[in-house]
Amino acid sequence: MMELVTLLAVYYTCAEEAAHGRLTQTQRFACNETYQQAKNIFLDAEYRIPGTYIPPAANVAAYRRFKAWEAENADLVADLKGR
Repeated sequence: MMELVTLLAVYYTCAEEAAHGRLTQTQRFACNETYQQAKNIFLDAEYRIPGTYIPPAANVAAYRRFKAWEAENADLVADLKGR
């Protein structure tokens, strides 16, 4: 879980900076990569192997699990977004 929290702390900071137009294109790409790494934690194990094709349905399922995790951990998410 610590890896996820670390990734999300970076991602939420990125999202805030992006909302204010303070990111370069390189930074936006890096932020997107951080988001993908966080979301990929919620992939089924068979799709977590680097280089493995992730079908759209598996990607959607990971996104939904991520959003459910955010809802279940709303206080932590608020804390991370507040940093």
